[in-house]
Amino acid sequence: MVQSFSTGGQKQIVDDDTSRLVQLMLKAIDQKLQLDLAGDAELLIGLSLHLKPAINRCKYGMNLRNPMLDEIKAGYPIAFEAGIVASRVIEEETGLSIHENEIGYMALHFGAALERRKMEIPPKRCLIVCASGAGSARLLQDRLRSQFGSKLTILGTAELYSLPHVSLHALDLIITTIPIHMDLPIPVIQVNTILGGSDFLKIEEALTSETRVTLATQYMKKELVFTKCAFQTKEEVIHFLTQKVIDMGLAPAELTQSVMEREESAPTSFGHYTAIPHPMTPLTEETFWAICTLEKPIIWGEKKVQFVCLLCVEKENAKDLKGMYRLLGELVHHVKFIQHLITCDTFEDMLDVMYKKAPSYKN
Repeated sequence: MVQSFSTGGQKQIVDDDTSRLVQLMLKAIDQKLQLDLAGDAELLIGLSLHLKPAINRCKYGMNLRNPMLDEIKAGYPIAFEAGIVASRVIEEETGLSIHENEIGYMALHFGAALERRKMEIPPKRCLIVCASGAGSARLLQDRLRSQFGSKLTILGTAELYSLPHVSLHALDLIITTIPIHMDLPIPVIQVNTILGGSDFLKIEEALTSETRVTLATQYMKKELVFTKCAFQTKEEVIHFLTQKVIDMGLAPAELTQSVMEREESAPTSFGHYTAIPHPMTPLTEETFWAICTLEKPIIWGEKKVQFVCLLCVEKENAKDLKGMYRLLGELVHHVKFIQHLITCDTFEDMLDVMYKKAPSYKN
């Protein structure tokens, strides 16, 4: 049996074995990463058409060079991790070893699907409160539309005195140029009439359902943050962090072996001095991070690393982890932010950096 897809005006044929393998890959990714990509028809088609020639290349030892591999790993770490999970499914089903170059090409499909998911997020609805006249209100509206585009829907403007009579049930937030002292059921963001950088940051934070501090405190544990350690190798770091987690009773003894097994598939150093090691399969009852910064960079794979975040994801997890993965993606992507974290002496210092120095998120 075969399935046919129309792409570029031409009909493409995909056999049942390939279609089944793609379904297994997406199921494994959903189970392990909670990315909820199985319903993306475009991803299903793209992977189906990509997979058969990729398997043939692996079968006949044709190592296709991937000049974008480093950029993919650094810019789309979660998509690359989805590629790792997919490659393990292929290996289990076919017995073929999947080269890192091929994993990178598969990651492009997952990265595109994740970008499509971002575009599905509905815009936040806001009301503008401004006391400087219609001209200033119009300037503020235009500036907000220019900066935030489809992420923000401006439903109108109001003067302060009329606010008690405005129905707020259809609003997500209020943006105001004057103080509002009344108690309102939705967030109120005070900005300057001529919007500046700090104003944009406050609004961007409000447009994100979870703030970076909320996310950080949710997944960071004070007793699992270790700063300026003097380790020399990735093995030392992994054994140290995993043993700390095991000693706290948060994971079984096989955590260390599972993390090392994942490193054998591909190093978890993603560039910008950051590594995010994790077990091949979830082993813990909750999702959390164990963090270690180093006095001096070490070589991890082929990259220098000075900030290590051991990621432990809850087994059989049904929670939405997209906010956490977004935060980890931002960690990897911004070297200056990592440099600030590396200078921290305490857990409290890290939280302060998360609040003051972290880049604004793009949904």
